[in-house]
Amino acid sequence: MRIRTAAKAATTLAVAGGLALGLPGAAFAVPDGPTSLTGKGCPSSYVNYANGGTWTQTLTKKFVAPNGFQYGDYKVTFRTSAGTLVNEGTREYRCY
Repeated sequence: MRIRTAAKAATTLAVAGGLALGLPGAAFAVPDGPTSLTGKGCPSSYVNYANGGTWTQTLTKKFVAPNGFQYGDYKVTFRTSAGTLVNEGTREYRCY
């Protein structure tokens, strides 16, 4: 009888924990930083808002790799809500 009660309690806690974690999990649908541009066709620029500021990605180079796939290099910057501009380097994404 004790094992059955313990199993019920564990199941109840797991379900309740999953529900409690499910709501904050929806907040993670918003990107934490620059958006992955893989598969977005290599736009000339892309802007998204996250972490209390603005992420801007600007295409600096588009090229075809030896395997025939197209790629784009992007300069990434982050502007804080206070207006400070932070250079985040470059990222490479596949254009398809």
